[in-house]
Amino acid sequence: AHYLARSGASVLLVDSRPPLSHTSSLSTECYRNFFPGSVPLTAFMQRSVDLLEARAAECDNAFGLNRRGYWFLSASEEGAAQHALALSDPGLASCGGVSHFSDASHGLRYRHDAPTGAAAAAAAAAGGGGGNGPAAMLFSGREAVQAYVGSLPPFLAADASSLLVASRAGRETAERQPRDSR
Repeated sequence: AHYLARSGASVLLVDSRPPLSHTSSLSTECYRNFFPGSVPLTAFMQRSVDLLEARAAECDNAFGLNRRGYWFLSASEEGAAQHALALSDPGLASCGGVSHFSDASHGLRYRHDAPTGAAAAAAAAAGGGGGNGPAAMLFSGREAVQAYVGSLPPFLAADASSLLVASRAGRETAERQPRDSR
């Protein structure tokens, strides 16, 4: 409805319930474009994230969109092997690829308060991804993980040796989505 109205169409939505009063009000309001093994879903979500980011720019990010990423952390060799499979996923290659860091010299550091996309932009500068940075970042080895994460919180495995970060992922506050009043 938003894009129809922007194109000049007359749109009227009628719903007796308040916005987000059904299933959306119970969601985590998270998003991602990271779906290894599914090229169509990755492409679909890539476009959806483009639209979310454009809307955030139009309204001075009134709905708190962030791009802190999704973390997939492993302390097992099996988990690390699954993370490594992402390096060749065609869906991820189509939207920025995967940056791989295998030691502590990458110079990247996770900051929960960093601006949207800051880690991905830094990874792009360090040699990966397109304008949005890489679709994912893989940190292989305990030293590479520690250098990015810093000290691990107690609820994470201290011996984590592989961290796969879906870079173009995060959350928003849907209740604060601006509504056009046309």
